[in-house]
Amino acid sequence: MKRLLTAIAVSGFMLGGLSVAANAATIKILTSWNKNVWPTYVVLDSFVKNVKKLGGDKIKIRISGPEVVPAFQQLQPVKAGVFDILFTHGVYHMGSKGLAAIMDAMNSDPVGKRTSGVWDHLDKFYQKTHGLKLLAISPNSTKGYHIFLKKPLSAKGDWKGRKIRGTQTYHGVIKLFGGEPVVMPGSQVYSALEKGVVDGAAWPAAGMLSMKHFEVAKYKVRPTFGTSTLPFLMNLKSFNKLTKEQQNILLQAGYMTELEMPWVGDQVQAAEDAELAKKGVKITNLPADQVAKMRKAFSAGIWALGEKCCGADAKKLRELAEKAGISW
Repeated sequence: MKRLLTAIAVSGFMLGGLSVAANAATIKILTSWNKNVWPTYVVLDSFVKNVKKLGGDKIKIRISGPEVVPAFQQLQPVKAGVFDILFTHGVYHMGSKGLAAIMDAMNSDPVGKRTSGVWDHLDKFYQKTHGLKLLAISPNSTKGYHIFLKKPLSAKGDWKGRKIRGTQTYHGVIKLFGGEPVVMPGSQVYSALEKGVVDGAAWPAAGMLSMKHFEVAKYKVRPTFGTSTLPFLMNLKSFNKLTKEQQNILLQAGYMTELEMPWVGDQVQAAEDAELAKKGVKITNLPADQVAKMRKAFSAGIWALGEKCCGADAKKLRELAEKAGISW
């Protein structure tokens, strides 16, 4: 990790991240996805636009991605202050207490996460454990995740014996239908499908179009499951260097993004589905009696991951979510 931090500094990213000049602050965001990937071009763009809308020139943003720091190694550079904000998925740092990953076991209701105490508990956890301030925990849409395949489901309605790319959050679903999980960054999925390294992939329900996965996989499994939920986490020292006004701009922009994304994401999803149909992508449906099992396997797997990584804090979030009726 020291080598990584040194390499980043040498390549032009000065340690110390945040710079504040006069009444303007320049904030460095590190994102886990390239510009052509679904979470970045919708969720991150919405956040950046909201910051601009609320703050004008009071906050300037610079964005770097996995071409600078690989997605699974991004937590530490943000904790160290090389970058100010991390836009990611909790599972990418699951091995370092990535509690945010279990938000996928809750629905896309942003208000419910805040009124239930879930948002505040997650914020306190990241501040205490990682020195990071939660700015937002935004859903992609209401559609969550899906599996797409090179070949349709078998006659029995499964993918038994096939290798399916998926981070830990998907493993319960992949194994339920006889698949073998393969972990790899999203940037490698296209070539892995093309070369036959994997037979399908688990992914947010939108993204086949922007990533051109439709060129190497022509079947998407329906229905979808879970909620793809992405945190914006800011180095706490960088956050505390900002003026109260700048802090409020970021927090309000985060909340606006949370509120916008369910319906904005669904619009993007609908447009993508229509375009994919034109390109020959077909739907392969799970048997009706397997749908509930799939969704249960996903949420059970998420909660189990959470308790393994974060113990009592994961149990507390589950308790709050179930009490508020926002868990799957």
